[in-house]
Amino acid sequence: SPLLYHLSYSTITRVGNAKVEIFSGFANFFWTILYFCVMDEVHYIQVVLPLRLAWVPCYRSSEPLPRGSRVSVVFARREYQGVVWRTDADPGIESSRIQKILKVNTELPPVSEEELRFWEFLSSYYLCSPGEVFKAAYPSGKIKSELVAAGILERLRSRLAVREEALTRKHKDAVRERLEAERDSLSAQIAALTKVAADAPARKAPPRPLLLIGPGRMQEYVQKTRKAVADGFNVLVLTPEIAASEQLESLFDQEFPGIVHRLNSHLSDARRRRIAEDVRNFGGQIVVGTRSALFLPFSRLGLVIVENEQDILFKQTEPSPRYNGRDAAVVLARIHGAAVVLGTPAPSLESLHNALCGKYEMKVAGVCTTPVNLVDISAERRKNGMPGRMSRKLLEAASRATGPIALIRGWEKPDELSEEIANMLPGREVDVFTLQEARLKDLSPYAVVAVLQADALMSANDFRADERALQALAMLREACHGTFIVQTARKDHPVFGNPKEVYTKLLEERRQFSLPPWTRLVDIHEGTNSERITLTPDATLAARKQEILESAVKKENGGRVRVTIDVDPA
Repeated sequence: SPLLYHLSYSTITRVGNAKVEIFSGFANFFWTILYFCVMDEVHYIQVVLPLRLAWVPCYRSSEPLPRGSRVSVVFARREYQGVVWRTDADPGIESSRIQKILKVNTELPPVSEEELRFWEFLSSYYLCSPGEVFKAAYPSGKIKSELVAAGILERLRSRLAVREEALTRKHKDAVRERLEAERDSLSAQIAALTKVAADAPARKAPPRPLLLIGPGRMQEYVQKTRKAVADGFNVLVLTPEIAASEQLESLFDQEFPGIVHRLNSHLSDARRRRIAEDVRNFGGQIVVGTRSALFLPFSRLGLVIVENEQDILFKQTEPSPRYNGRDAAVVLARIHGAAVVLGTPAPSLESLHNALCGKYEMKVAGVCTTPVNLVDISAERRKNGMPGRMSRKLLEAASRATGPIALIRGWEKPDELSEEIANMLPGREVDVFTLQEARLKDLSPYAVVAVLQADALMSANDFRADERALQALAMLREACHGTFIVQTARKDHPVFGNPKEVYTKLLEERRQFSLPPWTRLVDIHEGTNSERITLTPDATLAARKQEILESAVKKENGGRVRVTIDVDPA
């Protein structure tokens, strides 16, 4: 094009000055068009931002960018770090209204295709915006830590370039030795920060998710983890709470010293970033954490273990995305082609239903041998066997025991219970817990573990009350290595019967009343208004998704729209 411009100009000068201006203007116009069409090709991309938006904003770039690239953009006059969500997007409006990205953040690691597919699932199924999922996966602290690490690496490289340039000149021996030592130290630091990932190990077709029931599941965890680590894969172990993760971490530390990472909200951003770098680039790592560990950038995920899969705390309630960590873990493993183990002392009805339908495999890893000593409170009261909140049978068992005693209270008031303990068990070591506190404690040192009022576990006005009572008692029984006593005024309640018969009865009741796991429940809360939608397993929310998302970003009736999926995909 410069040659075309020169020829057109030189030819017209022989005719006259007036025509020279016309043709030179034509050449300039031709060059401008050619520059924008060839030299500055425009690419339209969608960039997901850490915002609650009902759409994904569109931007333009002068170079093609792969999906997952990290970019800086301006939205509503503020600069944000975003991720390329879609390439070759159709803006649907005039190109002049499309903003250009500020820069491509090549210093930040790109988001993998597996991560993006996981985000798409969470956004689509749990009816939230991709920006809310992005914000959960990459909170501001994590992004700041990545930028700090990138700045440190850049400064190290600059200092290394200065030392290498200095070594090209003549120096005294002492000065040269100092410069060489500094160069080698900087090179070692840079090498440690820019480790080259090894080739990923070959994958086999993963088996169906395994529902593992019983006290022997810990040994199964260790065996499967040992094989996955030996094959070069990473292992993710999910627990419902931080305290429970500490106990599991201790178990895995004994078996796999030096390769276990504990991930939870208490860790610093720098530590979380280092764990993310390890699982992004290398295999043979074990991560024990809560549901937030699902957002780590795994590249060699080979095994996912979900301990206490029945626990309600796996459900995220606030903020959005409101997902179930157990079921999201199954989907994450499916995306990576990894094996899944769901461990529990008493399974959730959803997981048991999936096993009975053939979606999951099921294995009983031992049977709990701790007997359950049921005390009928009503019968004891009739024969003066209840001097207080503790029955005479409980007091007799406590007097025979030689160790500490754990009492699980329900409706009892702590002050009144403490006074009764001082009068009836003087000088004894007695700890009182709520059910929530007991589930996080190691109950094995206690000689007696007693539930003072099991009826409190079944009093909730919820169709899941009986199921959760059964699971809570099974968990306490498994954790107890001494005498296990349950006081109740409803000794004939089904939860105290044969577990197999109880589960069969509960599943049949749910089927009769069209409740999960036979259906899915979607609760939509908008201000003070609530709506519940019941869906069959093959139904979809796609028809209402955009409508809900558009209203979810608006404040109406004093609050935003909240959507909760009660039962999640298998």
